[in-house]
Amino acid sequence: MRLFNRLSQIAILALLCAAASGAAHAQCDHPKTDAARADCIKTELKGSDSTINRTYGELLKSLSPEDRTALRTEQRAWIKTRDQQCGLTWSKGDREAWFEDLLQDYQKTVCVVRLTNDRVSALANYQKNNKLAPAAESAPVVADGQLIYELQSAQPKTSGKWYFEVKVDGPAIQKLAEVTLFVGVAQSAPAAGAANENGQASGSIVMIRRNQNLDTGTLGFALDLDNGKLYTSQDGAWQGGAPGTAGGIDILKGRIYKAYLNSSAAMNPFLKTHAVDLNYGDRGFVYHVPDGYKPLETGQTVAQQ
Repeated sequence: MRLFNRLSQIAILALLCAAASGAAHAQCDHPKTDAARADCIKTELKGSDSTINRTYGELLKSLSPEDRTALRTEQRAWIKTRDQQCGLTWSKGDREAWFEDLLQDYQKTVCVVRLTNDRVSALANYQKNNKLAPAAESAPVVADGQLIYELQSAQPKTSGKWYFEVKVDGPAIQKLAEVTLFVGVAQSAPAAGAANENGQASGSIVMIRRNQNLDTGTLGFALDLDNGKLYTSQDGAWQGGAPGTAGGIDILKGRIYKAYLNSSAAMNPFLKTHAVDLNYGDRGFVYHVPDGYKPLETGQTVAQQ
């Protein structure tokens, strides 16, 4: 009887775990808030971490002695490059705390997603060939050879109230690639000598996956540099409070800001097909500009590889 009861308890626990896993998966099929999307991305990054660690360990057992030495060197270099490119400074050793710290800044999160995906692909290619060999080029081919992962507004702002919009056509992007996007504002230059001199990127995070039911949406951003606030909207509905309220996202006053769009995949095909469309004010906006706000600018954006 005790054995039966114990087996019953195990079976019930397994069912509960499966139900919880299914609920989490369903939530990530159509996450509705930045917090929910960030939680889904955290789960994905943890899975990629496990994949990297497992594949790396298996390669150390199967590769030639020369390739094993080269792989160790390459892995250390990849970690260093990731931390430098993404501006990561966390060094306390607690991996869970590392994830929590990373997800406080969506711009850094997208950077880590991109480099992590690249590493998973590279290690999978090594394992497939059982040697260290570069993978065949899988990135989109572009006329000038430059892959665009970041766009930023051209004119830095230190004061005033500014508005801009970004259209994200989920179904169109879904046909091209799975991607994680950051859209918002960040400091364009460090505040030398100040605490937290690099500040923190603020805005919205977008995740587009093959299995999601997606719509086209317009993200709106009202940047109030006089009062240190960023207000975000989705399809005209303000998230967490409208401009002028105590809601919104707190940002540091007295810093130099630009609008940023960062992507975990090359944006060239998204931009070419207008699946991602930035409007800083060079044409009419989809939604009403909040009272007292001006278009961010009417010039060109700046692309970075």
